[in-house]
Amino acid sequence: MKLAASAAIVASLALPVLALAQTSTMSSMTSDVMSGFYPSNVARNAANWYDDRWYVTPFGSYISPDSGRHASAGFRGFGLALGKPINPWVNIELRASGETMNAKSWNYNNNGNFPGYKFDNWSVELDAQWFFLGRAGFNNASAIQPYLVAGIGAINDKASNSATSIGTGSSTNFMGSAGVGMVWPVTNWARVVIDARYRIDTNQSDLAQNRGNFGDWLITAGVQIPLGAVPEVAAPARAVMPAPAPMPAPIVVPPPVVPAPRPVAPAPAPAPAPAPVTRNFDISADGMFAFDRAELSDIGRNRINNALAELKQAGITDIRNVRIVGHTDPLGSDAYNQTLSEARANSVKNYLASQGIAASSITASGAGESQLKVTEADCKAKGKARTRADLIACLALNRRVEASFTGTSMNR
Repeated sequence: MKLAASAAIVASLALPVLALAQTSTMSSMTSDVMSGFYPSNVARNAANWYDDRWYVTPFGSYISPDSGRHASAGFRGFGLALGKPINPWVNIELRASGETMNAKSWNYNNNGNFPGYKFDNWSVELDAQWFFLGRAGFNNASAIQPYLVAGIGAINDKASNSATSIGTGSSTNFMGSAGVGMVWPVTNWARVVIDARYRIDTNQSDLAQNRGNFGDWLITAGVQIPLGAVPEVAAPARAVMPAPAPMPAPIVVPPPVVPAPRPVAPAPAPAPAPAPVTRNFDISADGMFAFDRAELSDIGRNRINNALAELKQAGITDIRNVRIVGHTDPLGSDAYNQTLSEARANSVKNYLASQGIAASSITASGAGESQLKVTEADCKAKGKARTRADLIACLALNRRVEASFTGTSMNR
């Protein structure tokens, strides 16, 4: 009864947390993925995506008991966990488990060997797991994911001894545990989970002649089974230029009656028109756009303003043709990077049109990751790919926008 009451208390604390976690589930889901890892034909945000499904984990335990229990170590436990990721770094789990520790002989008060204690324990615990390297995203779905774990709960100890009644009985106690573990995704629908933790059992009834807490070591291994469909994140929509407003119909005015012109001397031949001039700009996308985004930032608008000011200073004021090409680094799928490069080029086109350059004279296109200046292999060779942050920084030269302006110069 005491264990049931403790379990009810822990469950009442856990359920609101798990219900809040459920609200973070991504709205876009797929139901046609039955095996293997996440399909490459679905575009995802590789930096932010993670698998946030509910899951259950049946597990078994190897237990090395506190010496005060006078019980032997071995594979003595089993249990079931229900869990939910609440963000890419934190999981919440509710675990219930049972275990048996067989007695081993011991010397009681130097009076010879006595049979040890047999323990039959049941426990319930609320755990928090911290994935300090982050959960696996689309680009590393099968990577091993280490975590730190800590939990609190209640445990019912039932101690028995065939030779003496000293210290035997049943006691429901507070428990806490902490340790390390790892999750290894095998497919979309199965993950191997292993953890090792140290557990404190307050032993409030001083069972087994241990006038203090029990400190046990546990190693658990199980199979984590996700529930529901694999979450997706749709690729960002391509920017679409609105159709230009129709031009008003011209007003027809009858020509005025004019007298015949007087003979005049022929006008001198006009001066030759100035030759067209082209200026090219290679603008870094770092700072112009947030990572993996296509919305132009204040820094990006300043860089474009600087390029327009340079053209004006050179006397190129009659701009007749502008060509914009967006580029990305190789992170992510080819299709996703092509879409992102086009969206960034269109953001620059829209801003130039807002600065007075005719939209009809501007063309925008994307090259995706097809024209790399630095490859992932180059970064690895330089030792700049040890972490994802290092790799993103090393590939920055690829994230750029090329702009070509053609017009006439008054200075030529």
